[in-house]
Amino acid sequence: MLSVMMFFQDPSLLQFQKRLQDAIQKNNLTTLFGVSRIPADTQLRDNIDACDPKPIEAVFSDYFGLLQRGKQLESFRILADYYFIPIDGTQYFSSEKIHCPQCLCKKSSKGPLRYHHQILQAAIVGPGIRQVIPLAPEPVQNSDGQEKQDCEINAGKRLLKKIRQAHPKLRIVIGGDSLFSKQPFIIELKANRMSFVLVAKPDDHKHLFEWVQELRQMGETQSFTFTDLNNRVHQYEWVNDVPINANP
Repeated sequence: MLSVMMFFQDPSLLQFQKRLQDAIQKNNLTTLFGVSRIPADTQLRDNIDACDPKPIEAVFSDYFGLLQRGKQLESFRILADYYFIPIDGTQYFSSEKIHCPQCLCKKSSKGPLRYHHQILQAAIVGPGIRQVIPLAPEPVQNSDGQEKQDCEINAGKRLLKKIRQAHPKLRIVIGGDSLFSKQPFIIELKANRMSFVLVAKPDDHKHLFEWVQELRQMGETQSFTFTDLNNRVHQYEWVNDVPINANP
């Protein structure tokens, strides 16, 4: 049932069941489980929120294995034998009143204290393919007795280990925004045998861009330009062996 829902890209299991009910006057909850009426989304959340997400993570690997054995992953390959996996964080809960021990806390200079939950998600994507293959996410959350708040970088390090443990032989290219293009995270990427494409911005990586600018003035950078079928001009410039920061 979950695989069918993902194939049709319904935003939630509830929406998938409601769409079935509207289309054929039946739904899986009724035919398989004898549920007489589709519960409201708040009821589903109340029950699911109390569940430990760890046992559910195995579902992602199980579906991945089925896709792999069915040769459905071949169209996602890049550079002959690699898979591109972008990672990004998202907030899925925020409240000024409702909170739990795992909540992250944020207080602005003018606003009240807010509690929120975030998650770091990874998915295999392919060029020209609208569908993605989600991997088991990693929550960004506080642990009992932890003084410092959890963050996306720490969650990212845990996520890399989780991906490598689940897929020890997969050749991976990780993609991420400038938040992840820091030396400790890059060390973790290399430790997990992962290639990477990470964004770097001038404001976040001043030392790096100073090197690039000096090498550009010396004519040491390489460039490539081409025009696509829509007459759009693409310009690429690169340089190798540039330090990411001022640390030796």
